[in-house]
Amino acid sequence: MKSQFKLLSLLLSLYLLCSCSPQGNSAFSQHIYIWQRLWTAEHAGALAQSKTDFPVLRVLALQLHQAKAGPVWTEAKVDLPLLAGDGRAVHMVVRLDGQLKQLPQALLQQKILALLQLWQHQGVKLTQLELDYDCASSQLGAYALWIKELRQLLPQTLALSITALPDWLGKPGWLELQQQADQLTLQVHSVLSPEQGLFQAGLAKDWAQQLALQAQKPFYIAVPSYHSALLQQEQGWLVESEQPLQSQGKRQELWLDAAAVQDFSLWLQQQHWPLLQGLVWFRLPLPSDKRSWSYAQLQAVSSGKPLTADLKLSVQGTAPQFELVAENHGFVAAQLPAQIRLSGSSCTAADAVSGYKLHFSADKNQLQFVLTKTEAVLQPGQSLVVGWALCKNLTLFHSQG
Repeated sequence: MKSQFKLLSLLLSLYLLCSCSPQGNSAFSQHIYIWQRLWTAEHAGALAQSKTDFPVLRVLALQLHQAKAGPVWTEAKVDLPLLAGDGRAVHMVVRLDGQLKQLPQALLQQKILALLQLWQHQGVKLTQLELDYDCASSQLGAYALWIKELRQLLPQTLALSITALPDWLGKPGWLELQQQADQLTLQVHSVLSPEQGLFQAGLAKDWAQQLALQAQKPFYIAVPSYHSALLQQEQGWLVESEQPLQSQGKRQELWLDAAAVQDFSLWLQQQHWPLLQGLVWFRLPLPSDKRSWSYAQLQAVSSGKPLTADLKLSVQGTAPQFELVAENHGFVAAQLPAQIRLSGSSCTAADAVSGYKLHFSADKNQLQFVLTKTEAVLQPGQSLVVGWALCKNLTLFHSQG
């Protein structure tokens, strides 16, 4: 009898232990932004590809930008029939430049209401209006009053959400601003100076925890799926992100660490915060978008798949002109080999590039490429010419390091 009681007690303890251990957030959802100002034929394939992974689309519709000559309005050329045919819930996003001295009232309201009516008339499953305004933290109270007036003009069935910056957390007016929204999205990427990079996981966790303590409304966390570059100018730095920029200045690439973003995503899913709803990825990749991750990489990161590098070396070309090419088919940066050896015949000339130095054998038919950099990596989806040779034939013999 005592042994049965002990067994029952043990089973009960195991049950309680299992029921209290972290099991993740079962209601965790993942959305994606569509941020192109001009929709192209590529969008049809991108939408179809993303349909099973992201149940909600957040689509840029209107942008108000502060230029030297004054405010500039840009309405995105969205393929509304395509968006309506997709059938997913859609958040219409209005982007407002944080450099604006003040938000226009009547004209902005008029443009928003006209777009809402147009999208609904075209059959888009519009469920939410999202305002993306990076206002100064000192203006949160004024922003709250502006939204309050706007809400009186919106259909009662349409939810309204705002993106938020970490700098707003705990500031005067932050709680009042939350009261005017149905949902929040905290942006944890590209919020510091460009020189500090796109994303820092430690800071992102701190900000998310602060929001979890302060949030009065359901919230999402917005994370990046792109990389950018800094272009040096006389006046400072330009940031190249969504659109290619023509510049003769020095270029500094800002690569995003996919593993760090995935670790943050998995950590977030283990948090038991009642108001946490999920993640939003910025942005939907298109084949022509050279700054965005490939869709395969985005899918791997967002779904929690193991992330590995996959470096391939190949000899490309036809006799007598050959190139040695390195390609990274993986989802994280790959270390370039310290040494690469090739074997050829009737070689007359060759050279190394991209940080490699060439060593010839006495008969010039054995080629050794030696890496001269201490840190040399190839980013996911990138290819790099390591060297070239003029030979009758050329084959990859060995690589190491």
